[in-house]
Amino acid sequence: MSRLPATKSGTYMAAFRALESTKPEKERLFQDPFATVFLSKFYQLLLACCSISLFRKLVMAAIQLRWPGTFTSGVARTKLIDDMIIDAVRNDGINQVIILNATFDTRAHRLNIGMPLHYVEMDHPELQHRKRTRLATIKGLPQVPIDYVQLDMNTQQISDVIPQLFYRDHYKTLFIWEALTTELEARLGTTIFHHVREYNPGTQIILSYVDKAVIDNPAAFYGANKVKRLLSRAGEDWDFGMDPKVLRDYLEAHNLVVRYEGGAADYRRQYFGDKSASMKGHEYLRVIRAEVK
Repeated sequence: MSRLPATKSGTYMAAFRALESTKPEKERLFQDPFATVFLSKFYQLLLACCSISLFRKLVMAAIQLRWPGTFTSGVARTKLIDDMIIDAVRNDGINQVIILNATFDTRAHRLNIGMPLHYVEMDHPELQHRKRTRLATIKGLPQVPIDYVQLDMNTQQISDVIPQLFYRDHYKTLFIWEALTTELEARLGTTIFHHVREYNPGTQIILSYVDKAVIDNPAAFYGANKVKRLLSRAGEDWDFGMDPKVLRDYLEAHNLVVRYEGGAADYRRQYFGDKSASMKGHEYLRVIRAEVK
């Protein structure tokens, strides 16, 4: 599978992180000073104008009107996973993070956890090349240990490409897989869950996925048809979802205990508080965190 079509989704998320970063320090959930490097000159200029509060609010309102819930859900989910990584490193002894389908993720550079941590990013070789080329243009980019592993999901399994080096006993690993949304990825999913459970006890996985209910009946969810049309135009249709209860049972059957499971309404409430009551859309995008027993 070429991951290149997923560049669009990766670019949208980079734009959302960059937009969130234009808020005043006391208001923003996080800061990503590197996200704009993945955007066009036009969007870089647009985001520069978002340092003006009124302009930023207009841009956020336009995003909500066109793609309901995607921005608030996206930044809250980013913050949630950031906090899960920090918690896993500081409290659970995680010292290796393997990011599957990393696209334009910048956590290795922007999360200053203050403890030794090895990152591995797995993705299509052409997309990895594009990412690394753009990151190389950033002056003062924090230098952190990252191994880039090429993975073409159409022809390879994770066990085909991940070096035995990453299995060493001194590693305690956290896998991150954001946006499991297609049938092709789902076919790889079973292999990955079998792979993860072979790691040492305490190994963790964070997965974001689509509730199967929105695949079956998008009209039942606020704004879902608009988002579906956006993804279709971008060539990134979502055609796979999972029932949260079935997924929990599936993970537990694969020797994984669930530590968190929630949708956008849950993690928006966690980070936006009372303001989340007026935030609508994207409730079907869920996150689950599990640990090998």
